[in-house]
Amino acid sequence: MLRAAIVLFALGLSGFASAPAPARTTDSMADPAMAAGPRDGLAREVLEEINFLRTDPRGYVQVLRDYRTQFREDIVIRPGRISIQTYEGVAAVDEAIRYMQRQPAMAALRPDAVLARAAADHVADQGASGGFGHYGADGRDFTVRIARRGGQPYGGENISYGYETAREVVLQLLVDDNVRDRGHRVNLFREGFVRAGAACGRHARYDYMCVIDFGY
Repeated sequence: MLRAAIVLFALGLSGFASAPAPARTTDSMADPAMAAGPRDGLAREVLEEINFLRTDPRGYVQVLRDYRTQFREDIVIRPGRISIQTYEGVAAVDEAIRYMQRQPAMAALRPDAVLARAAADHVADQGASGGFGHYGADGRDFTVRIARRGGQPYGGENISYGYETAREVVLQLLVDDNVRDRGHRVNLFREGFVRAGAACGRHARYDYMCVIDFGY
């Protein structure tokens, strides 16, 4: 059984929200721009899932309720796959449900190729090495990666490690188990974010990782 918090960090202009250590997960492509490799479809699905919850937050409440039924005390039971032990149990899911019931609908995020390439650079950097966090092997964060790709170095970043489906990635970012300020959720609904790019790929330590970069 894995300890939860496979989500890692949310980084934005408001600061930095950390979550506990992830569970497990491997590899990158030769060209950083293609780092998502066979997981390009997952990256698209992650953005679609984010836009679902942004444009129809009350509709997403049912997704959360369905997720809640997977809990046995603080453990998420995933038939045929490894179970996940959370820190807050259903309390965090219930809090997310209340939040979504109050959350106004927002515009969908526009897919952005520059942000996607910057996200893919981070997947390429960390995938083979098993790195962890917002900072790459060169010590630079997402603002530098975006600038190197020709974008404006402002926005935010969410990273998930260990989940291989878009729904699980987004649910963990939304519920934000054991993250006091719910920083990943804040980024999902941050006023002013209108663009996003995602990349997902294998990770040497946690099997999978997904990076979502947000832009104004």
